[in-house]
Amino acid sequence: MSWPYLHTLVNHFPIVLTVVGALAVLLAAMYVRRAIWMYALSTLTLAGLTIYPAWLSGDRAADAVRHAWYIERGAIQTHSAAADVTLWIVGVTGFLALVALITMMRSREAVSPARALRVLVGLGAAVSICAVSYTGFLGGRIVVESPILLSPTPPVIGVPITPPGTVPAPSTQNPQAPGTYQSPANPVPPATLVPQPAPQIRRP
Repeated sequence: MSWPYLHTLVNHFPIVLTVVGALAVLLAAMYVRRAIWMYALSTLTLAGLTIYPAWLSGDRAADAVRHAWYIERGAIQTHSAAADVTLWIVGVTGFLALVALITMMRSREAVSPARALRVLVGLGAAVSICAVSYTGFLGGRIVVESPILLSPTPPVIGVPITPPGTVPAPSTQNPQAPGTYQSPANPVPPATLVPQPAPQIRRP
């Protein structure tokens, strides 16, 4: 299994979990219920746990497709920079959600975590949902909105594209020894000569 394929399998988990967890936190703030808070904190904790596999697989996948012909220059670097920031935001939010979840599990009478944890988890969830949305948008633009693939006509590649530092293999088509001449495949037929009548000599 290649790194790009693995990245497409795992990168949706932190996005979906962060969005669902943030919405659950908003619902828990409106309707103070222990079950809602437990679900919201558990979902954000899972988002924090899955963000690293998504980041790691994306980092390895970037090296595999960096020189592909359909990748726009600079698209991977922009997505990678946003992913680095998102890794810390979602990871810290997941850690705070885990701490709040543990405090609620220790006290069965608590219907919500402490006020400070509620504020920190809420702010982290709001920033996380923005971070994963923007990073996912940049990741989708790498291929889905690539200007080369959106063009109505296929690109014309005149020379083979090889990664830097590699020597292209010599072509084996139509081998020809130096100093020899090879006739073209479709030679142009010579011009047809039309016979002309001989000139008449008038005698006196």
